[in-house]
Amino acid sequence: MTWTVILALGSGNLQQGFPHITAKLQNPARSISIQQFKGSLPPAADIEVLHRRWKAACTGLQSSRSDARIKVNYASTTHISETNPGAIYEGLKKEIQSWLKTDDFYSQIEVKLRTRIGNPSEAVVQIFLECDDSQISELPWDAWNFREEYRQSEIIRSSSEYTIPPQQETKAGIDIPSRGRILCVLGNSKGINVKKDRRIIEKNLGDRCKLEFLDNPTPDEFNDRLFDEKGWQIFFFAGHSNSDDNATNGRLQINQNPTNNTVTVNELKLGVKRASTKGLQLLIFNSCSSFGLAADLVAQNHPLPSIIVMRAPIPDKIAHDFVKSLFRYLAEGEPLFLAMRKAKDYLLRWESRFPGASGIPVLCQHPNFEELTLPGCGASKPLISAADGVAGDRPNKQPLILPMDWMQRAAKSLGITAISYMLMGPILGRVVNEIGKTSHRQGQLLIAERCYQLATLLNLNYATPHYNLAVLYEDLNEKEYAQKLMKDAARRGSAEANSQLSRSLILNNQPQEALKFIARCLEHTEYDGVKAACFKNRGWARFKQKQYDAAEADLRIAIGFRGDSPEAQCLLAQVLEIKGKPQAALEAWNQALKYSDYRVPKQDECIQIAQQRLQAKGNIK
Repeated sequence: MTWTVILALGSGNLQQGFPHITAKLQNPARSISIQQFKGSLPPAADIEVLHRRWKAACTGLQSSRSDARIKVNYASTTHISETNPGAIYEGLKKEIQSWLKTDDFYSQIEVKLRTRIGNPSEAVVQIFLECDDSQISELPWDAWNFREEYRQSEIIRSSSEYTIPPQQETKAGIDIPSRGRILCVLGNSKGINVKKDRRIIEKNLGDRCKLEFLDNPTPDEFNDRLFDEKGWQIFFFAGHSNSDDNATNGRLQINQNPTNNTVTVNELKLGVKRASTKGLQLLIFNSCSSFGLAADLVAQNHPLPSIIVMRAPIPDKIAHDFVKSLFRYLAEGEPLFLAMRKAKDYLLRWESRFPGASGIPVLCQHPNFEELTLPGCGASKPLISAADGVAGDRPNKQPLILPMDWMQRAAKSLGITAISYMLMGPILGRVVNEIGKTSHRQGQLLIAERCYQLATLLNLNYATPHYNLAVLYEDLNEKEYAQKLMKDAARRGSAEANSQLSRSLILNNQPQEALKFIARCLEHTEYDGVKAACFKNRGWARFKQKQYDAAEADLRIAIGFRGDSPEAQCLLAQVLEIKGKPQAALEAWNQALKYSDYRVPKQDECIQIAQQRLQAKGNIK
């Protein structure tokens, strides 16, 4: 189920706080409000200071690089003594998380949203952050613990006032002439590779969209195409941009000519306003510090399409990765906000080298938007046109004739290949899987993915690479692929996969079905860690079935195999409370709290319950 949250900050700022915050929770159709909560946030001046220092550090870091999509205005850049962007960004994240944990926001809004929305692993949530202060909108709201734990959620910036954009005659809500038409402007590319942006777009959308590329256009050529009568569904810009603290001074550098080489924000506004009436649904500015462009467009209070911008300088390689991921997920039919979330998660692998990289792309969108749908998602280009006749026929209609000696040689080669596959496949499969595991641990996810896929082909009965690939896709929030591969691994006898599937069934309130997978898990494993997980899940299932004696027995077995399991201790504590053993329950709560890790989302609920129980009994302050 997809939930919509409209989080309106109201009037306020970081110096004075936000005294009147509302959170409106809506049903999947986004037409009926289910509940509305009210809360507040205190002043947090340190956040503004840290955010300014982080941006300055990033700008300083990028100013010496040749692959930054920005031209720095040094007159507006404050040089700082601290040159460790990582330390600054971690401090900024912690300040934001602490700010959003204050009681009048956390208990009055976040806890109520969690209670109503439910399981973080299943819920899909789009969160519209309504705020008219661009400095507040520009903060890294991705640090909010709610977003981190609800892995299928995304925070979308919005203004507090918006209207429905007028459109021409539509079909299924999308302007017929503009549907599938994408205008891609490749501007000033000095020191960066915008040609790669073009290859990425052609690869992902070339088979289902009408692409038009403007390479280094003049302002007249730019405006002429943007004003095209048929309209565009998506406008994409790649290149350099200028930006400073005044958004109206922003410019897109559309070519490398000495003069007549930019488009100002004011000029852009006219084109966007006109294109919006022709069906324009999405603007993408893959250029640095383009957040000011979006802020200025929003300030005009006219109907707008969705806008994707960058809120800080971004290296060329990271910009390419973002475009590649975004268009890949859009081509697969993902809603825009989920495609955005997954593309940003893909950038997490850059965090160690460029702190805050995953939070630089920002989606700006009004809650009344018309969902972006590209034509033919999942389709591919036909190999021949209809004019060529039936698919597979040769153009001259002559039968295909192969020489007999060629067929004999081909048969012999296939036989040798088949024998080699049967003999060497299992050995090579294990080797390639180990390479994939090493790459996975090192954060080289694309290499790991390819290795796991190859290992599944080299040995069709080998369960481990199917399981490893499922775990990788879970980390990337590709739930559908992960679930399929987990089932493939379970069919091949993976105890770990059976354990994971049983856990999913318990979370979906199907404890009886979960017991079947738990039995298979115990049947196929000799490892204590996996046995501990299986018995913990069986105790959990028995707990759901209110078979408390059996649940206690299984949970104590699980703890015997692995005493540092916070989940098992947490479940055991609840069972003991129900059975009227308060002292034993307190001991289990203490153990649960001792071994829990707040960085693991699924342990957060256990930590909170344990703290509440122990505080109530006076065991912790």
